[in-house]
Amino acid sequence: MDIHWWKQFQDPQLDALIEETFSNNPQLRAVAARLETALIEARIAGAERMPALGLAINGRRQRQNFIGLPLPGFEGRVPQATFTNLGVGLDIHWEADVWGRIRSGEIRAGALASANSADLAAARHSLAGQTAKAWFACSEASLQMALAREIVASYKTTSQWVRNRIEAGLLPALEINLVLSDLSAAESVVDLRREQLERSIRQVELLVGRYPEGELRVRENLPGISSAVPAGIPSQLLTRRPDLIAAQRRLLASDAGIVQARAALHPRLSLTTTGGMATESLLSLVNGEYAVWGLLGNLVQPLFEGGRRRREVEIAQGRSLEALETYTGAVLQAFGEVETALSVESLLRDRLRKLEASIAEDRVVRDQARLRYRHGKGDMLLVLQTDRRILNTKSQILTLQRLLLDTRIDLHLALGGGFDPSAPAGSPEALLPPTLAEEHLN
Repeated sequence: MDIHWWKQFQDPQLDALIEETFSNNPQLRAVAARLETALIEARIAGAERMPALGLAINGRRQRQNFIGLPLPGFEGRVPQATFTNLGVGLDIHWEADVWGRIRSGEIRAGALASANSADLAAARHSLAGQTAKAWFACSEASLQMALAREIVASYKTTSQWVRNRIEAGLLPALEINLVLSDLSAAESVVDLRREQLERSIRQVELLVGRYPEGELRVRENLPGISSAVPAGIPSQLLTRRPDLIAAQRRLLASDAGIVQARAALHPRLSLTTTGGMATESLLSLVNGEYAVWGLLGNLVQPLFEGGRRRREVEIAQGRSLEALETYTGAVLQAFGEVETALSVESLLRDRLRKLEASIAEDRVVRDQARLRYRHGKGDMLLVLQTDRRILNTKSQILTLQRLLLDTRIDLHLALGGGFDPSAPAGSPEALLPPTLAEEHLN
């Protein structure tokens, strides 16, 4: 699928690491929890449109004294009576959404839930890119360490050759000090490359949610980029970006907030009805003759609140304007990221071609120097220096190859997926875990 753009690198270990990131990354879990909360809030907002039902069961027993009443048969005593009252009632409350206040609140909550859904998709999209970059950085660091060791071996060969020439009286003793200094510097580079590899491995382990123990096995090569960037990439691909989808949904939510605030200026009409049974006997609660009911209509119009409700409308309008500018800025940022990635990839490829041409020339010089040395006409030092130049150029090529991979990843992140315009690569539901996707769609 176009959504799984990292599969173009044909690296099963990378595929497994990204899936592990989706399952275990703590930051991603936090975003997923925020989405679940937003979905619950959306359901709560929708429930306000439905009637509210309440069941009440009550009982009361009361003794009453009739003081001052001269009742026959109660001479010298206070007349008393005991009353029992049992009741079962059902209350129904419903607000008529005449001005759309409840409906707009439901739309707002739904749009915010959808924005949180897009946030989760964007987080997964971004973490896939971060994991792929960190993984390729591990591979580059491992290869760079191997090259650094080759350079150390070259300096050791040079030092032995210099010693032989010094012992033969062909070079001054000072030459060995210069070579040993270069050897120490090369050995320090090996340590630096080892440190970079350790850091890169632990970064990957942290991203996938593992303890950073530095035990991850690293691949020994960098993958090539299998496909070139197609000409004329349609700008519609940007509409798949989850962050743009989130900004658009928040803009929709802010517009619904304006409608909700304006509706609060109008009267609220609500109906309340009650029905049930009231009797002195528990057995009589099922007798229809003891039924009671009541119906109440309620119309509330706010008159004076110090201008608070009108200020709330203005606040909602300000938030809508802010959301619009945020969305506009996000769109411009998206175009900028695409243009930058395309430009940088072109420049990196040009630099790579030049370095590959340079290393080819160095190999010609090295081969000629070796041939001259075998015939007693050349200097071994030139051969060794050329070898080290080739190794140093290989190091630069490795860095460029990794930067090209990073730039291609940046391009896919900027486009919201692969290059297929028909694939919904950045839709929030496509990037969500199955359970949350079903919850969002329902």
